[in-house]
Amino acid sequence: MTSTAAFSRALEDLERQLKRTPPVTTAFVEYRFSHLLKKPLRTSGTLEYRSDGVLARTVDTPYHEVTEVAGDQVRITRGDKPARTLSLQRAPQLRVLLGSFRALLEGRLVPLQQDFDVALLHDDPTLWTLTLKPLDAQLAKHLARIEVFGKGDHPACLQALEPDGDGAITLMGEAPAVNATLPTRAELERSCRAGAAHGTTNTQR
Repeated sequence: MTSTAAFSRALEDLERQLKRTPPVTTAFVEYRFSHLLKKPLRTSGTLEYRSDGVLARTVDTPYHEVTEVAGDQVRITRGDKPARTLSLQRAPQLRVLLGSFRALLEGRLVPLQQDFDVALLHDDPTLWTLTLKPLDAQLAKHLARIEVFGKGDHPACLQALEPDGDGAITLMGEAPAVNATLPTRAELERSCRAGAAHGTTNTQR
């Protein structure tokens, strides 16, 4: 079996492990790091992939915001302000990021190869890392890569890295392991590599 065929087989095997039938929901805690911030910005809430194909990201803390993606349209409602609607065609980085969340929640990895150079590494029989590098040169100016760390049949963390070193780490699961204090970036990365979060909840088994 060639290396290409072996990779395809490994990606398809992981896809089968992760496959879920919508609706699927998971809690998340996100830490955004920026050279403009003295400390990371922490947000938390839920991600939901609904049976009608809508992806919803709800932030509960430290503010309330709901982002709903249906097709190529994004509807963002923050607090009591009027909702804003924009086209994902005009926001390619957002389109790719939200598309990766949808793929992980549904467990459909093979289509990611349309937007990314995909690499899969198994650190041991249960821990795995999926690395996604944008194929589009313009997008690569804003997004260096996405790293997804998983354990068994669920993704634990997603790290989105920008070329200048800024980025965000999202812990996914009902009880993310690092959520009581404001951890360092190194602590978060170690936690992610250990498969710290506890996976998704499928509300329609």
